[in-house]
Amino acid sequence: MESIYSRDLTRTIIGCTFIAIFSAGQSFLYAAEFDEAVATFTANQATQGEVAYVEHCASCHGANLEGFGLVPSLGGTYFAERWGNQAVNLLAADVRRMPPGAENTLGTAVYTEVLAYLLRHNGISPSETALPGEVTALNALVIPADQLNSQNITVANPLIYLTDGPVSRSPRLQNLSPVTNEMLTDPPAEDWLNWRRTLDAIGHSPLDQITKENVIDLQLAWSWSLPTGANMMTPIVHDGVLFAYSFGDVVQALDAATGELLWGFQRELEPGRVPDSKKGVAIYDNKLVVPTSDMHLIALDVKTGQPVWDHRVDIGEEDGHWFKSAPIIANGKAIIGLTGRQAVEGGDFILAVDMENGEEVWRFWTIARPGEPGGDTWNDLPLDQRTGGSVWIPGSFDPELNLVYFGPAPTYDTEVLRISPGDQDKNNDALYTNSTVALDVDTGELAWHYQHARNDQLDHDWAYERQILELPIDGVMRKAVVTGGKLAIFEAMDAATGEYLWSIDLDMQNVVAEINSATGDKTLFPNAIPALDDVLSEFSLPGICPDWLGARNMQTSSYNPATYTLYIPISDTCLDDDTGQRWQKYPDPSTADTYGVIKAVNLASREVVWTKRQDGPQAAANLLTDTGLLFIGSVDRWFKALDQDSGEVLWERRLDNALNSYPVTYQVEGKQYVAVATNTGGIHTRTMRNAADINLPPTGATLWVFALPD
Repeated sequence: MESIYSRDLTRTIIGCTFIAIFSAGQSFLYAAEFDEAVATFTANQATQGEVAYVEHCASCHGANLEGFGLVPSLGGTYFAERWGNQAVNLLAADVRRMPPGAENTLGTAVYTEVLAYLLRHNGISPSETALPGEVTALNALVIPADQLNSQNITVANPLIYLTDGPVSRSPRLQNLSPVTNEMLTDPPAEDWLNWRRTLDAIGHSPLDQITKENVIDLQLAWSWSLPTGANMMTPIVHDGVLFAYSFGDVVQALDAATGELLWGFQRELEPGRVPDSKKGVAIYDNKLVVPTSDMHLIALDVKTGQPVWDHRVDIGEEDGHWFKSAPIIANGKAIIGLTGRQAVEGGDFILAVDMENGEEVWRFWTIARPGEPGGDTWNDLPLDQRTGGSVWIPGSFDPELNLVYFGPAPTYDTEVLRISPGDQDKNNDALYTNSTVALDVDTGELAWHYQHARNDQLDHDWAYERQILELPIDGVMRKAVVTGGKLAIFEAMDAATGEYLWSIDLDMQNVVAEINSATGDKTLFPNAIPALDDVLSEFSLPGICPDWLGARNMQTSSYNPATYTLYIPISDTCLDDDTGQRWQKYPDPSTADTYGVIKAVNLASREVVWTKRQDGPQAAANLLTDTGLLFIGSVDRWFKALDQDSGEVLWERRLDNALNSYPVTYQVEGKQYVAVATNTGGIHTRTMRNAADINLPPTGATLWVFALPD
């Protein structure tokens, strides 16, 4: 018996399996084509399932099934659309692949009870007939769409941060100066105006008050409680005002020296949408541009927090997109990429809006269209079968070349790209996935692209920061774009032309066997190439390093241009041959259970300067200062300052929760501050926590700000 509609989704996504999105290697089966019985369960099964859910699932999916960060809601419209009239065994297959790092370990009874709880939560009433545990029996049952309560969404954070205009008459608000293109290109030393401070995305500050010698005296200056939930915030600081964007779509302006609240704003989301984590906001002129969880770009007046304009991004009929990054401002435009929270037909895109009025100026589709450049790299698939190209990280901008650089992620549907095309003029490279794309800022037209990994079957994204660096290459200084993917292979391309320059493999992977020194083309080891009928999961390709989390991920590197040194946070992870549990690539009793690795790499010599290991994987971005300090943050709640020359820990404080954000440093009235946000963590943090067996509190989020004593 076959369905007239099926979609094979074979991609395993970063850590927590996406319950309510993907069934790896399975087809979506619709009840209209079948005569299966409706799923039933007992009240006791659902009650026991709620207990099990709280213990094993709530940390990722939320106490009220509302979802956090990359993990969508397990209730309401999203659940109803994904699972209504589908066979129960498909949902059961995803449930049994949880929790991350301990897949299929809870026992048949517990997984069946969790299924019953999910059904009850979504409006299906219990009965006297128990839900069976056997997969074959579940295959004959369907989830009745007409009984699902599509509006049963409970948001964990009540709307408590709304204000009506400023709550303070602080002169800091009145003295805010307009932010110009020139200021963004060359920021004042005391400000942090962009996601990574500067448009080249290097995460480096020239401030020099806090040094190697006095950092030991660093102490708490002030703190501010944030809404609980996943939050990858980068504070923006300008003229002594700090702008924080928190979980729940909450924006707050704070006095950067005292922590006093100046104004607050919270987006009231459209029905059926729940909040998720994003990396921050952007500032330009007298406006703060905010990407919302219901796909709006809103400009707020920086002095009042009141909306100036509101642009709803046209995403068509498919409600499958997120904003996960932050905008970048270039030539008076806010430019941001979209992320697919499901396999959206036609893929994702990057768009630019005019900061004056919020009108869309251009968009660039990260999935090449049929009949257009790159369109013949998809096995001749029609557009509605091409998915992916998500943009997770903000772009970088070179004002001299007038180019902005982004890194689209892989596709969501891999099996359709395993068969080589018969036409020699076509291929299955799947542009522009896993590529660096350079776009004209004014028009959005593609200037060049370089594909780091063709036809990625293993979710080894090259989706992270693109840093624009002046580097000595063969005795000549060249402007290069440098980036690295999950494999911890870093590559450089000429910023103007996209010409391949070099690769550095940091020996954290066993997927790529060889890299062509002239082109960067990669030859894979045979065991890293799925067979045509392989269903990709945690266990299908054992022994692969790194695992789905990647050797590096959202935790962003920083670069010191004075020494040509790149500081890279890494997780030492692999897929075990038997259990799927993480282990180090090179198991060593002396470094057992130290999942966190930091490498300092000289990009001029392309050699590793030093390597340091620590217990907790690093989840925060790196931050560098001119005084030789490297600030890092890890899953196990430690915020540290290291010596850039050696990796020695010079200062550390344990905070209230995981550091899953982007630290910044700024100066107000001659005093330097360092700020970082803690929170319950996104999917990457929770996956790291589970693998490293780190205990974290279930709630709590704080903005911590440190300074030297007066």
